[in-house]
Amino acid sequence: MWAIRRDDLLFAAVLVVLGLAVLGAGLRSPELAILLAAACGALVLLVTLMGTSRGTLVLAVILLFAVVVLPEDLSLQFRVPVGGGGIFIGDLLLAPLVAAWVASLVARRSIIATRSPVALPLALFVVWVLVAAFIGYAGGNEIKLIFQDLRGLAYFVLFFWVITSVADRASIMVLLKALAACVVAGFGVGLLYSALGRAQATGFVEAGVSRFPGPNDAFLMASVMLVAWVALWPKSRSRPAALWALLAVALVGLMLSFVRGYWVGFLVGILYLAVLLRGSQRIRLFAGVLVVGALIAVATAVVQPAVFTSVISRAVAVTAIGDRNVQYRFLENQAVERQIRQKPLVGYGLGKTFVPDFQRYGVPLQPEVYIHNNYLWFWQRLGAVGLILFTWTLMAFLFPKGGVRSLRAEDDPWLVGLVVGTRALVVALLFVSVTSPQFNNMTDVAVVSVLMGCAEVARRLLKERDTTPDESASAGDRDPAD
Repeated sequence: MWAIRRDDLLFAAVLVVLGLAVLGAGLRSPELAILLAAACGALVLLVTLMGTSRGTLVLAVILLFAVVVLPEDLSLQFRVPVGGGGIFIGDLLLAPLVAAWVASLVARRSIIATRSPVALPLALFVVWVLVAAFIGYAGGNEIKLIFQDLRGLAYFVLFFWVITSVADRASIMVLLKALAACVVAGFGVGLLYSALGRAQATGFVEAGVSRFPGPNDAFLMASVMLVAWVALWPKSRSRPAALWALLAVALVGLMLSFVRGYWVGFLVGILYLAVLLRGSQRIRLFAGVLVVGALIAVATAVVQPAVFTSVISRAVAVTAIGDRNVQYRFLENQAVERQIRQKPLVGYGLGKTFVPDFQRYGVPLQPEVYIHNNYLWFWQRLGAVGLILFTWTLMAFLFPKGGVRSLRAEDDPWLVGLVVGTRALVVALLFVSVTSPQFNNMTDVAVVSVLMGCAEVARRLLKERDTTPDESASAGDRDPAD
């Protein structure tokens, strides 16, 4: 008698399903069948080449570069046109990454994942996003806009890829180095676009001063993370010079962004970081920020006085409630709130528009999609259900069982800084999201999901070291990053 293994049955079942799918497509359209067959072949090749932890890690690094560094005009130029919209390069990379990851999970006899309190609420949130897409479609929302909303939220799946595929410190360091390279590359892109005259004009600045055309969200996130590593780094170890260099690049990029909300969000993140640190670490935190900030300010005042004056003017304008842009957002919020009161529980689904009344400023009534307040965006599209699931997800991450203050940076400053810094980063983004949405666009969601996943894996690794102190000490001695 032949013994049929479960893996063989699963493989055969997959082949049957794919064959039936191609057959069904062929009954509707020969061209569709050809495309589906080609997609199946590409998937098989993809699984062969990248259906491993190392392969998906490489693809994830490429994906991060695409969503963080690639300028928006290039993304729009090289997207694949579909249904009046388009598939961006990041989307074309996310799809094979998810496909290869799922295929590798199916091929395993058992799935070993880092246990995280974030997994359940985030999984429910992702499911509800799909429900909201159906609600939007059933409600007559434009399909192009539904996919536009779905695009950014889809990158939350990267959290699950991390906790199931990134299992060791070396893989975490690869992702952190990739993100560091993204910051440097993004700053280089900003310099290039500034030289080409593509900087964006903004208010409350001197003549000739414009917003830095780089990935400003990335500079905010990098600034908070790097400050955490600098402050947490133990005195017994020499602090890598690369940390200071990267921090300078990130802070200069953050300063030149001229985004007032980002500046305030950075300060909020630093204050929250101070809550998580110990006494001596707090002193290093504030002293380091003041020293680096003073050096950048002096250098800017000497080299570019107009930029220095613009930073001061822009910072003072944080309280300019009468600013037209601020008034626009008040009116925008009022229009969205009126919709929310009509459907507070489940919302209108993805792709929903609203009509703000800007007529007093000479702007005609017309449907809008972009909502500056991320919480109102969630509530309008996903309803109270989606907003509650989103809140549960982030609260589960910010306040894990046992907390994070007990972690000792002496054990591994890179991992401890990642665990603590990511939480300060999330708090900073939560504040910024009141006036600038950070949790529904692909760049921020991709980076935050990867960092949150890596932070959870790092927390597990640190706990495992606590149970084996001898191995922890030897691991610290052979740490190549030091």
